Amino acid sequence: MARMSADPDGYNPNDIIQRLKRLLESGKSGIDYTIIPRDKNESLIETYVISEQDRIDILKRLTVNEYDGWDYGNNTDFPKDIIHFFHYETSLIPRGIEDAKSKRIKLYIKLTWTKPSNVLIVISFHE
Repeated sequence: MARMSADPDGYNPNDIIQRLKRLLESGKSGIDYTIIPRDKNESLIETYVISEQDRIDILKRLTVNEYDGWDYGNNTDFPKDIIHFFHYETSLIPRGIEDAKSKRIKLYIKLTWTKPSNVLIVISFHE
């Protein structure tokens, strides 16, 4: 992993960020993009006060500085998927704790565009 050059589709890290932002601005959740409700992703919602819109806003704020490279996916059902990795630091309020203060956490974000439909799939969005 941690390949910083252009991916096999010819997208460099800046292209990936711009492509992501354009899609989130013009697309519709559930149609053009989705955050997979995996256990780890759902655990973030159970542990911290964070809405779907908050997660979309974080994706929109990603920069090349948070980009950690790309690699081919290991899912045999989607062997040509190119996975892009990000690390993003933010502050979130722990859920269920009275008078809780924000806690600084590091998010791990992993995404891909399906082929041939180009739907954005956010595979991982968790601590």
